[in-house]
Amino acid sequence: MSYPLKKTINQKTVINFNKKRDKKLKPFYEKFGEIKILPFGDTVPEAFLYELFHFPTLRWYVGMHGLKDNESVNDGAYLTSATDDKLKELLELEPENFRYSITNYGSMREMFKLENETLTARNAQNDPLSWNKWNGFVYEAPELPRLDLIEILADDAYDINSSLVREKIKVTDIYNDLVRLQVRFDTNLSTKKIREYTNEMKSNGNTEGFTLTIVRRDGKRVLVGGNHTLESALKSKLLYINVVFIDEDLTMDEMHSLGNALNKKREIQRMTTMMVDVASDLVGFYKSKKIVRSDFKDDYSTKYIKITGGFKGPDIAKVRRIAKEMIAEEESWKDGKKWKDWTTKTASKESREISDAEKTNSILCLVASGGEFRVDRLSNDWVRDADMRMKLGKKPRRTLKILMSFPTYKSLQEYTKEQKSKRHERSLMHHLVGYLIQENQYKVAAEELLINKPIVKFEHLDYWEDKIS
Repeated sequence: MSYPLKKTINQKTVINFNKKRDKKLKPFYEKFGEIKILPFGDTVPEAFLYELFHFPTLRWYVGMHGLKDNESVNDGAYLTSATDDKLKELLELEPENFRYSITNYGSMREMFKLENETLTARNAQNDPLSWNKWNGFVYEAPELPRLDLIEILADDAYDINSSLVREKIKVTDIYNDLVRLQVRFDTNLSTKKIREYTNEMKSNGNTEGFTLTIVRRDGKRVLVGGNHTLESALKSKLLYINVVFIDEDLTMDEMHSLGNALNKKREIQRMTTMMVDVASDLVGFYKSKKIVRSDFKDDYSTKYIKITGGFKGPDIAKVRRIAKEMIAEEESWKDGKKWKDWTTKTASKESREISDAEKTNSILCLVASGGEFRVDRLSNDWVRDADMRMKLGKKPRRTLKILMSFPTYKSLQEYTKEQKSKRHERSLMHHLVGYLIQENQYKVAAEELLINKPIVKFEHLDYWEDKIS
């Protein structure tokens, strides 16, 4: 028995499809009896929560999906990670008897957390109407990560004689069916490392010596080690990559801890764990009252630094210092606010939109970070803009406005105290004036601007954003 398309009365569900082909979507969207997709507006979500509901049996499945680079919600390229054979059979044979809903958007961590909260509230793993075999990865466990287990798993991942399952899998297959934990590394360092890995793989003609580490549970496969390796393997266009699977019930904290432990300093093909990553974990444990000492000299904190970061000797004290600075910095934050991270996809898109809105016939607006100010990049952007405008018979924009963001409150304080904006202004003026003096092709326009002199201005993007629990 098939069910007709149902009209929704949920005000949040504004996208309501019918049987008519929507050219923006993949074919599987057309086959469902009802489709309800929450609009995401101008946001750039990293992941979404979805539900499949079978009308004849009232059975259901809830899951989350992390969007890949260049993948959009509306692509319709992803259906489900469910492993239940009966569900997969019904989806193939009678999709018209299903309602497909996308209910929430957010970051990877937010959707992991919401998935676990939703499935736990509905007692999914014990509900006979649920196709979910468990309640998802526990996002916030009351216990600290099991360091002895983390250490064993990290060592076993690189021990080819361990009991962990190892397979050689097609790169494209693993890339398209994987949840990737977001590990923050320095952008330039990441780019350089991916380039190095890619060149080595191409030179060798294979990916030997490189490994992905994946935690899997109930159809979900989470990449906890090898983010840069996976990107490099994809860019190299080689077919296969070695994968080690960990079939263990780990919390979100434990997966992040394992990811750090896999990257700790050792002779392997991996990015090394940064001190700030380990310090940030310790601060999280302190804020959630899982550890009580704010100096992080307790046995657990010390062990955590050693196991997940591989740090020794004076480096252990450096990690503690970074963690204490983080706590001191947060105490200066406004009530109900947190320091805004302008490096996220959503915030980066917002900053680009702000800079575009600030551009006029006489003002070029660009975005820069106080943590890594690149005079060469900014001046090159202005020169390219000036070249194109003069080529089109227009005058170069006289004013270069820089919108500044700061990675931490401390970096803002240091930037202000050392009056770095004045130094940056002098450096930029030196580059711009040098270009105008050497300009020959559009000499009249260049000389006119040289007489009036370019203007460099600095403004700051918002420091704070609402703290959402």
